[in-house]
Amino acid sequence: MAQAPTTPEATKNPAKTSDRKALALATFLQLERQIRHANSAEKFRFIVVNETHRLLRYDQAVLWKTLSADKLEIVAISGVSAVSPEAPYIVWLRNILTDQLSGDKAGQCHIVSSTDVSESAQKDWNEWIGSDALWCPLLTVQGTLYGGLWLTRSSGEWHPSEQALLGRIADAYTHAWQALDRQSARSSWLPQINLKSGRQRIALITALLLALFLPVRQSALAPAEIVPLDPVIVTSPLDGVISDIHIQPNSTVRKGDLLFSLDDTALRNKHQVAIKSAEVAQAEYLLAAQKAFSDESSKSELAMLRAQVKVRDAEVHYTSELLDKVDVHASRSGIAIFTAVNDWTGKPVTVGEKVITLADPEQTEIQLWLPVDDAINLEIGAEVKLFLNIDPTHPLTGTMRQTSYEPQVTPDGNLAFQLKAGFNHIEKQPRVGLKGTGKIYGKRVLLINYLLRRPISALRRFTGL
Repeated sequence: MAQAPTTPEATKNPAKTSDRKALALATFLQLERQIRHANSAEKFRFIVVNETHRLLRYDQAVLWKTLSADKLEIVAISGVSAVSPEAPYIVWLRNILTDQLSGDKAGQCHIVSSTDVSESAQKDWNEWIGSDALWCPLLTVQGTLYGGLWLTRSSGEWHPSEQALLGRIADAYTHAWQALDRQSARSSWLPQINLKSGRQRIALITALLLALFLPVRQSALAPAEIVPLDPVIVTSPLDGVISDIHIQPNSTVRKGDLLFSLDDTALRNKHQVAIKSAEVAQAEYLLAAQKAFSDESSKSELAMLRAQVKVRDAEVHYTSELLDKVDVHASRSGIAIFTAVNDWTGKPVTVGEKVITLADPEQTEIQLWLPVDDAINLEIGAEVKLFLNIDPTHPLTGTMRQTSYEPQVTPDGNLAFQLKAGFNHIEKQPRVGLKGTGKIYGKRVLLINYLLRRPISALRRFTGL
């Protein structure tokens, strides 16, 4: 046990010196017992950086652990609940400790001053520390550097007796730390295997090789959405501008209900002009027919005028049919699916452009977009599970009923195969438009094929083989 520093006062009063030694010894034994009974890494770190102050005075204690020959990790600081690795002080201190780790005195308890660090670190030495620091390594029985303590204080020198005392308690710290790490390692089943044993290594390798040939079921994940089954697409019958939407999105409509109307101003004027043109052509024809009784030359114009009357009548009939298509009605009952009313009002549309989708809420299916890179060999009748975003803990099951042979561009701009699956015996159909993730199951393959499928595919694309 190291002796306490001798002072003139202690020389004059031997009894007081004896009391101090006894107190130091009691504190040492109590701290050693406390550290050996620490049952968790967090408790151990707290005792090392905070309770060591009972043995010798310091302003701050830093506990670090060796990761490699030139790398360490700061795991605890006195008075701080958690260490932020990216904090400026921690970065600065880690660089200093790493430099000391590769020094000649890394395995000895020694004093570190500002002149012992690099020039870049000296600039901030007075700001962060100000005085000499104490480096105390934590060595294992084999003599390897397991970690260490870095102590600083604003005033006073580090007495050799303090260094000796800290070196003694460091042995207990190292022993307790190793025991906690071994206990943590035993909590996992894999480290229990003794890889130093040749027989166990062979058994482990054999088990892994056999596991690679186990049959597993292929599966792939794909974005999914609830879509209507056999919907009716309501398109624009004419080129024009939508003047009014008579329903709201997702509202229920009946067969024959008015859905939307096109602007008929130009078409109605055209129809009136066609009617007037037809009346003029009819009047010209009647006038020529009356002249034909007295003028033989007028008879030759009757055929041409009769043809013009038919043309004008056809124009009237054509514009009348177009006017009848201005108002679009529902061809079936269901839910009207489209975006906001304001998005369509006043918008120009062309013939055949989709405006509204009519769907039966009691007839839905799953639409999936399987990315090309995740594609597996799929067949009609494959099992599908749907995990909706609103209820991912209760998956819905379905059966594949349609697959596309060629990939398509998805609404997100990706290339994927479109798949559709019907539900299997569900009491209530999910609402159209719900999204989630679908899991598609394929045939059974060997585990090695399942694990190496994507790496081999990427390698073939890279090498061209």
